[in-house]
Amino acid sequence: MIKLLTTIKKPFIVLGLCTLISPSIFAQDKDTSSVSNPLSITGLIDINFNKNFNNPASHINAYRNFDIYENQFNLNLAKITLQKDASPVGFKVDLGFGQAMDIVNSDASLGGEKSLRNVEQAYLTAKLPIGNGLTVNAGKMVTHMGGEVIETNSNINYSRSFLFAYAIPYFHLGVCASYPFNDKFSATLYVYNGWNNVVDNNKDKTLGAEINWSPSSSFAFIENWIGGPEEPNSTQKRNVFATIINYQPSDAVFVTLNADYGQEALDPSGLAIWKGAAITGKFSLSDLSSIGIRGEYYYDQSGFTTGTLQELKEITLTYQYNFTSNLFTRIEFRRDWSDANTFEDSSGGFTKNNQNTLLIGSVYTF
Repeated sequence: MIKLLTTIKKPFIVLGLCTLISPSIFAQDKDTSSVSNPLSITGLIDINFNKNFNNPASHINAYRNFDIYENQFNLNLAKITLQKDASPVGFKVDLGFGQAMDIVNSDASLGGEKSLRNVEQAYLTAKLPIGNGLTVNAGKMVTHMGGEVIETNSNINYSRSFLFAYAIPYFHLGVCASYPFNDKFSATLYVYNGWNNVVDNNKDKTLGAEINWSPSSSFAFIENWIGGPEEPNSTQKRNVFATIINYQPSDAVFVTLNADYGQEALDPSGLAIWKGAAITGKFSLSDLSSIGIRGEYYYDQSGFTTGTLQELKEITLTYQYNFTSNLFTRIEFRRDWSDANTFEDSSGGFTKNNQNTLLIGSVYTF
């Protein structure tokens, strides 16, 4: 399995959760021209409650990662960020607690480095006076892959896509260098120990690349790649390509497309393939509320990432209400289904080919 995922379940009786906790953008870039270049401290708290109408005996939502447990209150993420922008040297440290960190920094990914369990990111940044300016980061970093991120408030929907959960990694330890060729085109190169690990499990490094083309303020094209051997003591390569297209035709409408293709050579022979696409739209109803909708198709052609050869599909509808600039609540209905019976029923058997969930979650940022 590419990511360690589990799922969870249970009823959704309390609409009073609407005042749980909520949205706002997390850490904003500081003015690096400032002589003082102060240390910024920001953070968030993310809580949810969700119900799976299959009533699975394990209380786990299948194929989810950050909304795993159903029929109970969940602390998804409590996070604090310490950041000093590079001028010319700076750093960023993200400390996280909650179910999200348990999943991202699992025992398997940390190996003997258990002290990093609550470290989402910790890296140094240097801006070098080369051409238009070369930015180098070194340390533990979230992955450059994919169209969604770990923090709920930076995504359109509350739950994450199958692509985020299964097609790509969460984090890496390594170094990257980013260069803006002009105000429309930039590129970044990455060298990592590996995929979701702190200590490399083989002799070769994992490489990555990203190109970002933004010809206008309303359109952006991003292409990501990561490749290298990821199995213990193996030289067989894993390669994943992720394409992201963002389009914002007006202030009220934003649409993003994410398409991923991954493959890995298997010993002694064979090729595992996984691929999929998700299209997500956000439609602002007013300054206080918006609707997000996502449709997705994911094909685990070899059963390599989910454990079963299957075609997974989902549709997610999310309503967001902003109580303040720092607090929002999302109410979300999601339907997942498969061409195989891989969803749990109330007796603990995997006899169903679908699941429907209803979630309410709040995020507070500071």
